[in-house]
Amino acid sequence: MRRVCLIFGLFFLSTSVFAQELLDFAKTEDSLKAVFKSIALETSYSRRDSLNSVFYKMLTTALKVQSSYGYPFDSIRIGNLNSPDGRFRVFTWNIPQPGGYQKYFGLMQVKNPDGTVKLIELNDSRNSVTDAKNEKLTADRWMAALYYQVTHFKTAAGNAYILLGYDFNNLFTSKKIIEVLTFDAAGNPNFGSPVFNVDGKYRLSRIVFEFNARVSMVLRYNEDSKTIVFDHLSPSSPEFAGDFQYYGPDGSFDGFKLEGTEWVYVRDLDLRNPRRSKPKPVNAPVDIKEPGFLYRPNISSTKK
Repeated sequence: MRRVCLIFGLFFLSTSVFAQELLDFAKTEDSLKAVFKSIALETSYSRRDSLNSVFYKMLTTALKVQSSYGYPFDSIRIGNLNSPDGRFRVFTWNIPQPGGYQKYFGLMQVKNPDGTVKLIELNDSRNSVTDAKNEKLTADRWMAALYYQVTHFKTAAGNAYILLGYDFNNLFTSKKIIEVLTFDAAGNPNFGSPVFNVDGKYRLSRIVFEFNARVSMVLRYNEDSKTIVFDHLSPSSPEFAGDFQYYGPDGSFDGFKLEGTEWVYVRDLDLRNPRRSKPKPVNAPVDIKEPGFLYRPNISSTKK
């Protein structure tokens, strides 16, 4: 009887601790939500940055608590994604800067095989990335974006993830990014992997779309067809090729379809029947121009 009482007491204590943690996380979430709302309403760049420093420290402190991995924090208006297999979750947000530029922040919780959770800070290093389509990056050199969709796939080396993200960039252009995420043996994130097959001619590690800041672009993952669908971007006139402030959707859709362990570029998707695509990448007509995400900027010769 004493043993039963002891077990019951321990159970009651553990559930009480858990309930208290949930209560504490709820209070923290309310505080975080209030601070982030203040950031959105603030017009001074310096005060906005100061408030963001408070927000960052508060969120970091909360996410360092092991049991926080089970708490959603989903009422805060920032990017908040959980991987389908429960391996990680990532929080992303942006703070506008003078001149129409942006600063991005990211925190990633990674669940280790032993059940412990590691918190990793992501450092916005977009300006130091010189070859976005091919570079492999770490958390310290993050191709920053607001992540809004995640899916899981297998590679020869193991598990990998696709992250779809948005970058407000500047006053003239916006970007959308298809990022590849893998983890090393220590659970550290690596960004970029050559899994994108473009017509058998290119093996890209990351896809970056840049387009006019005043237009919108479709980029989404379709689970039924295992295809990343996106607007085909074209310049408004051939003379503006490479000057992305003149790029926008041209009414057609392309995609990357998962075939085995790679994502194969497919042109001219029929979205009325997403399971059907034409033509197959290996049979694509040779006179079709390279897709927009392969263009090299040539600004000097395009501006009038």
